[in-house]
Amino acid sequence: MGIDENKVIVQRYIDELITNLDYSRADEILHEDFTYSWGGGFKGVEGHKQHTADIHSMFSNLQARILDMAVEENKAVVLQEWTAIHDKELNGIPATNKSFSWRHAGVLEFKDGKIIRTTTHIVRDDLSFYQDLGVLPSTEEIIRNYNESLK
Repeated sequence: MGIDENKVIVQRYIDELITNLDYSRADEILHEDFTYSWGGGFKGVEGHKQHTADIHSMFSNLQARILDMAVEENKAVVLQEWTAIHDKELNGIPATNKSFSWRHAGVLEFKDGKIIRTTTHIVRDDLSFYQDLGVLPSTEEIIRNYNESLK
């Protein structure tokens, strides 16, 4: 498969599997030996399906979109933005019912025209995510508090 076909597979991955939880044609997107290393890791289409369902159970109205991607014959680096509403407990944080935007980049690897592996996110904007939820103060407040602590 070529670069253009891999771009289509990445877009389908984000649209069909991540955003819409539509696994009816997952065998066209995910390789049978698929592995995923983020969130404790899992294998196969069923593992991916369960993990994505878990994410959707914590966040309603989850929408994922590709902001940018660089694609080669067997690898893609994808910058994504997820938006949703935090309406279930997450990492001990009770539901805030606040909307958030979370950007992250990850590496996807291809084999036989399908995604065989996604690796741990290499860049994640967790600060803005937790600020959107109201768990952490604004960046300005963090800097102000830090400067005041130096006095």
